Formats: sequence, C-alpha cells, structure tokens
Amino acid sequence: MKSMGKGMSVRELVLTGGSAFLPVICAGRIFQLLHAQGNVYTMGILPLAMLFGLYCLWKGALFLEGVFFPVTVRALLAAGFVSLQVLGAVYSHPGICGVPEAVLWALCFTPITFAGQNMLFFLAGKAAGDGIERRQAAKSTDAAGRVIERRGSFPAAFAAIFGGFCIPFATYYPAIMAYDVIPQLDQIRVSGLTTHHPLIHTLMLKGCLAVGELLSFLPNSDRAGLALYSLLQMAVVAACFAYVYCFLCRHGVSKWLCYAFVLCAAFFPTHGMLAVSITKDTIYAALTMMFTVFAYELAAGKEVPGNGWFVRYAALTVLLLLFRNNSVYAWILYVLAASFSSLRRKPYFRTVCVSHGAAFLLYLAVNALMVQAVSATSDTYAREMLSVPAQQIARVVQYHEAELTQEDREALAAVWGENLPEYVPVIADRSKKDIAGDGETLRIFAKEWVSLGLRYPGEYLQAFLLKNKGMWDVADVSYLNDVYTYAKGYLQITYPSDQQPYMEALAPGYVRHQKLQLLQSLYRYFAAGDELWRYCPPVALVMQPAFYCYLLLFYCLCCIGLKKTGLLLPAVYLLALAGTVLLGPCVLTRYLYPMMLSVTVLALLLLGRGRAA
Repeated sequence: MKSMGKGMSVRELVLTGGSAFLPVICAGRIFQLLHAQGNVYTMGILPLAMLFGLYCLWKGALFLEGVFFPVTVRALLAAGFVSLQVLGAVYSHPGICGVPEAVLWALCFTPITFAGQNMLFFLAGKAAGDGIERRQAAKSTDAAGRVIERRGSFPAAFAAIFGGFCIPFATYYPAIMAYDVIPQLDQIRVSGLTTHHPLIHTLMLKGCLAVGELLSFLPNSDRAGLALYSLLQMAVVAACFAYVYCFLCRHGVSKWLCYAFVLCAAFFPTHGMLAVSITKDTIYAALTMMFTVFAYELAAGKEVPGNGWFVRYAALTVLLLLFRNNSVYAWILYVLAASFSSLRRKPYFRTVCVSHGAAFLLYLAVNALMVQAVSATSDTYAREMLSVPAQQIARVVQYHEAELTQEDREALAAVWGENLPEYVPVIADRSKKDIAGDGETLRIFAKEWVSLGLRYPGEYLQAFLLKNKGMWDVADVSYLNDVYTYAKGYLQITYPSDQQPYMEALAPGYVRHQKLQLLQSLYRYFAAGDELWRYCPPVALVMQPAFYCYLLLFYCLCCIGLKKTGLLLPAVYLLALAGTVLLGPCVLTRYLYPMMLSVTVLALLLLGRGRAA
C-alpha cells in the first residue's frame, strides 16, 4: 500500500490533501456549532472516525485497488453512510445548520469516508484470506494423520463467565427489577397470566417465586425466589457464551480473540447487568447468539450434520421462538433462505425441511399446552405492529393539524377517541396506546393512514427515520430513552418511583437499594442516564446500537465481496430481527442486544481467524 508522498502522483497528492483538509474544516465548524448549543459529548465518535480516516488517506487508501466492489458502488455506500450521519446530526441538534450547509458537509466527508471504507474492505479481505492460509499451514495431525482441532474448555469458560456474573449479582442482589417486570408480577400475583410477554418467561419467573415459597427456612421467600431466577438466568447465559466460545475455538478463531470473548462476556458491565436483570430479552439474546452459530455451521459445513446435531438445532429453535413472541416472523424468512440454500443437496434439503417443520410444530404444541395449562388469556393483538403507522399519523397531526379535513378528524376520533394521537419522535407507545383492536377500528385506521400518507409522504418518511434513529445514527442518544423517567439510560433497569409501593406489594422481599453502593455507582455509569463511557470514543462506539447495525451490513458486504454468499444465511435471521425492531415501538439497547451479540460472533468467525494452537 502506498503511503502519502511515496509513489503517489501529483494529482493523487492534491486529491488526498483536499480530502483531508475539507473534512477537518467541517469538523471544526460542527464542534463550534455544538459548543454554542452546549452539547458536544455525543460527537466524541467523530474525532475517532476523523483520525481513522486521516490515517487511511495517509496510507493512500483513497486510490486503493483490488478491494471489494466497483468504485461506483463503494462511492454510493460511502455517500449514503455520510448522508445518514449528517442527517442524524441535524435531527439531534435542530437549527444547527441549513440544508445547503448540511449538503456541503456530506460532500466534504464523503471522500475521507470512502478512503476509510476502502481500508476496511482491504483489511477484511486480507484477514479472511490470510486466516485460511494460516489455518491450513498450522493444522496439526495425530499419528494417523488426522487433523487435530483446537477445542476450548466449556467448563472453564462457563466457570469464568458465571463467576464474572456473580459480581453484579452480589451488587444488585437478589436481582435487577426492570420496569417490564411489574406487569409480569401483576399477572403472577393479581390479574392472571397473559401472552403479552413471552409466556415461558413469565412461567419461569413464577416457578422461581414458587420455589422460594417452599424454602421456609429462609427469612424471605420473595427474595429467595428472585435470587433463584437470577442464578438460573446467569447459568443459561453463561452456558450459551461458553458454547459459543468452544465453537469459535473449533472454527479456528485466534485463541487470543477467544480469550477476549470470554473475558468480555464475564466482565463487560452490559452482559453482567442484563444477566441479573429480570427481563425477557436476556435469555432470548443468548439463544439468538447460539442459533447464529448453528446457522453458521449449517451454511459453512461441508458435510451433512448428524441426526444428533439436527435434534439440538430443532430444540434450540423451539426455545428461540418461545422466548420472543414476534421472533417467528424473522424465523420464517430464515427458513425460506435456508431451504433455498440447501436445494442443491437433496438429502440435505429434506433433512433441513424436516428439522424446521418439526421445530415449528413442536413450538406450536408447546406454546398451546402452556396457554391451556395455565389458562393464559391472549393479549398480543396487532397494536405493536401499528407502531410505525400510528407514529406517522401522529406526526402529521402534530405538524399539520390545521390542514386536517372534517373527514380526517372524524376518522381520528373513531380510532383515538376525543384526544388526538400524541407524537413523541423516538417512541410510538404514546401514539398507539389508545387504539382499539376491533376490525372496524383497524379498517378506519388503515384508510386514514393511506389518505394522510398520500398527502404527506415526507412526514411519513421523517417519522420512520426518527423512530429508528438509534439504528442508523452512530452518534445517537435516543436509545437512552429520556421520554420516560422510569426507564432512562442504556439498559433501562429502573421502574417508576411512584410504583414503589405497588412493587413492594407484589414482591415484598425486593429491596431496591443494597449495601454495595460503590459497585452500584460504577455499574450505574454503564446503565443509567449519566453514562461515563459516552465521553470515551472507542467505548462509546462499541456501546452504540447503530454500530452493530452497520457491522451486520459490513459482514454481509464482506461475504458478497469474498464470494462466500452461503455465509449470508446466519445474517438473514438477524436482518429480519432488525426489521421487527424497525417496525416496533422504539429502538432500545435490550431490543437490539440479540443482534449485538450475534453480529460480534459472525465478525469473529469471518475476520478473526488465527493460527491454530
């Protein structure tokens, strides 16, 4: 690779210098404007990106050849990424600049982004290619000439990760009670079970509380039950991480990256805090990570897996579908892709289809049996699916109320009653909360949604972008959820202070404040609204949900560029899962946590290959 001034023509030097100078000027202008508004911390990622881009320009990456895709495609990718980040800055800081200046920023930042993108593609191709060569050269064999695989120790990894989880467990003993747990406790103790939350998770919590009541020798049964739930969830999550660690070892990922994976799983605050948090998303995220490596093995394996593998795969699939109500939609898309990719091998195709069919039927049977056994009522009608349309209508009402016709007002009254829908850009809960689920109301809603969309398509697009800003703006903070004071912060681990008496009535053994205040203060910086990590650009980047959305896109592009399209299969489920979040009520870290774990594993499998031990 040519460094700046070494082997470059005068034209290349001029273009490289201009590509470095213009974004530096624009970045200075942005910091000046943000400082005037009193807000600069969210742009800590920008200096990090600038330094990387300048380094790439210095190494001559602007004119790098032999990387993935034609120049036109790479230029469009860079321009699209930059445009979204500039748009995110404008949305986050209203009035920071006009349209002409925003367009100028996008034009100035595109070349340096193009150089950085070239470098990333170059490094990805080198890592993937060199990893294969190193593994072939470093394979060891036994006396019979058979290849010896490097295998990680499941018990050691499990013990290390579970031990790491014990730190937040001791800090927040018996458990972190997220705001979602209040309706679940209400179902268990007062109103009766429903299917609004995954029923298997509610039953798991109920069972732990019931076991706690049987332990009469303990001073408080609720505290014992909640602690039992935490320990059970910690064990499940630690086992999933340990399994994935062993999988990474078997597939030739660098041993140092494998060790780092275990240490990160054990001690990175996000994992530990969610492992002891009573929320439906934690176990589902761990199962999704395991499902991803099974899908990777299905796609990358040269031999047809044995029957035992397919039994484990089907069992994991059933659990995956049970632990999130809407995961079945993403899974169906994955099944279609898996069936298509296995068409060329007919026996293999039949086995895959039978496995998926058996898993789906077993899921339906188990779910129906649970519902019947506990007489759970259905509370999962399509209100969640109305999040985006409700948000779009609410935005039109917010900004164009004076332009609404009498017919519009009658339709809105039929759906929302006397009050017009309330619009909060980053969360759809308030705009959809009063929508009834009967057929006539939904018919009126659909008709009005189409009518307003034809008249205000720009508002509809903005409503969609703003609701999902946490998935495309790497400097976004909307996922911190400052709309509801009881659910603020990176992990939303609090619950409404005005419901403290109700919480005490539902679970008298739960005490909110514990003795380890120092550790709680340290963890709070990673989970509440006063995060310390946002001031550290490298940490801030890996904590951003949008980073993992772009990492998933990068993985897909690398698979295409490396002509390994079969490895796109595990990404299909994650892409569909991201789609359910795009259509859901808001973007929260715990909603995207399954994708954050799984994409990291896929990146290690594709790009983290090292020398066999």
